[in-house]
Amino acid sequence: MAAPTNWSNVPAEEVYPGITRQVLHGERQTMIRYVYAPGSVFPEHHHPQEQITTVLIGQIEFTVGGETMLFGPGDTGVIPGDVPHGATVIGDVTVETINCLSPRRDAAPGPGSS
Repeated sequence: MAAPTNWSNVPAEEVYPGITRQVLHGERQTMIRYVYAPGSVFPEHHHPQEQITTVLIGQIEFTVGGETMLFGPGDTGVIPGDVPHGATVIGDVTVETINCLSPRRDAAPGPGSS
C-alpha cells in the first residue's frame, strides 16, 4: 500500500474559468478532485474511460448522454466510457467533486482533450 496523499500537497491547475483540478494516478486508474466556482461550466466532452463522480460539496447539474440531472452532496453517478457529458454549477456555493476514471487516463479532461 502506498503512503497517504493529502490533497493539499497535490498541485492544482485551472482547466476552465473557475474550475481547478488535482490529479492522482495509479497503475490502472486516475482520481481527479475538481473544485468549481459558482456559475462555472465544464463543457461537454467524452473519453473512453468509465467515470464515477461523487459530489462532496454544493449542487451541480450533470448532462450525460443528453439527460440532465441535479446532484448534491453525497450523490454519485457512473458515466460509461465514450458517453458525452458536461456539468454546470447551480447556486452560489463552490462545488467539490471526486472523480475516478478507469482505465488510467493520462490526459485528464481540459482544453485540447475530448
